[in-house]
Amino acid sequence: MSLTLTLSHAPEKMHPVLPGVIVAAALALAAGWIAGGLGEPLSRNPVLVAMLFGLLIGSSFACPGALRPGLDFTKRYLLRLAVVLVGFRITTRLFLDLGFMPLAVAAVELVLVLTLLYAIARKLFRLDAEIALLVAVGSAVCGAAAILSMAALVRARDQSAGIAIALITLGGTVALLAYPVMFLGGWLPHLDDRLYGVFVGASIFELAQVYGASFAVSDDALNTATLVKLSKVLMLVPLLLTASLILRNRDKAQEAAPIPFPWFIVAFIGVVMFNSEITLNPQLRRVILDVDQFLFLMVMIALGITTRVGRLGGTGGAWRLIGVGFVGVALSAALAYGALIPFSATFRAASPSSSQSAMLGSHGGRLFASIGCAKCHVPALEGINGEVRLYSDLLLHDMGPALDDKIVQGDAIGAEWRTAPLVGIRLRQRYLHDGRATTLRDAVFAHGGTAQIVRDRFFDLDETDRQAILDFVAKL
Repeated sequence: MSLTLTLSHAPEKMHPVLPGVIVAAALALAAGWIAGGLGEPLSRNPVLVAMLFGLLIGSSFACPGALRPGLDFTKRYLLRLAVVLVGFRITTRLFLDLGFMPLAVAAVELVLVLTLLYAIARKLFRLDAEIALLVAVGSAVCGAAAILSMAALVRARDQSAGIAIALITLGGTVALLAYPVMFLGGWLPHLDDRLYGVFVGASIFELAQVYGASFAVSDDALNTATLVKLSKVLMLVPLLLTASLILRNRDKAQEAAPIPFPWFIVAFIGVVMFNSEITLNPQLRRVILDVDQFLFLMVMIALGITTRVGRLGGTGGAWRLIGVGFVGVALSAALAYGALIPFSATFRAASPSSSQSAMLGSHGGRLFASIGCAKCHVPALEGINGEVRLYSDLLLHDMGPALDDKIVQGDAIGAEWRTAPLVGIRLRQRYLHDGRATTLRDAVFAHGGTAQIVRDRFFDLDETDRQAILDFVAKL
């Protein structure tokens, strides 16, 4: 009987949530359509477009009360579901390859941002201690989730939590907009795709913003950024425990607030383990990843609509709040980037060994590596008797619609191709799997999917540098 009553009341419980969820989904569809029509580079980052679209709507119209439960549900629960589904992009091998260094960078960055930003907010900008603490925690750990958790622990005013969340959302949006442009424009020297992923995961506040800023660059950056960011989310637990002990010692009579545990991370790890052991049907995996991206679009829409920029001026110190927000973004980026520089030579993904360096020593070879061609066309792989020169990683990659022949072979769908070794290419007269390309330039132009970002970097070079790369490849 109780089960029957529970099921009969389920639609009533869902009713307040549905309007906001439906609106978020409809606006996410619109944002994706808008992003597709904007051309490069925005079409490559629909998550950013969704965030800006949501902020535009939220600043132009007051959010109706009927939509707020669904938008809050989207920000809280659908975000966690989206993070769990990211696990289908990652395997345990990536965890092992990531190593200890990126996690150490994230932990050090967390402690320094928390302490320094709190001190700057209090001493330089003279903010209220409550707001300063919440902004520092949100900047150091994981945005709104950290702010709300700390606010519950210290019994902060709702207004303080709202101001901190608005500030963090706007600051993270600036980072989401700026960091991919900076990286692709060469303004973050010493970083490759994976190090950029560490940088984004350690420095950007919200999980959804981390997804958008790394998705705009490459799958390698996205996977690394997700792992680093989730490690910071998990660090919220010891941080809250430490804060609880400090408060308890300060006031023995104070009732200890419950410490929330991010159980969705456990689910994420479970999905990663599953993905490492079980090979999903490629078409099913593609559907899951498409759904995952759409959920992130919905979350960005919900974040934008519910971010009330007007709150920043509500306390009469808008300039101080904006100043703290700017310092938070700059401090997080500077500390993360600075911590990565000493490790860049040893951690750089696909960093060439001594024999590989000799292969890439020419101007064309250096350009070949610097724009990312050597990510997949790896100069040499370790064999039983030493290195084998291949210029391939021998892995499957999604090469986009131009090379999609609609044929499924084993686990590979039509758009997925194993990286062709470039060694011996000087002996060929036609290129690609079906010989459709009569020139190397045409072969590069056909690259899409995960290789599109590298293709775009190639065609962004001047003619002299493009020809240097083509001459280098033609001699292999």
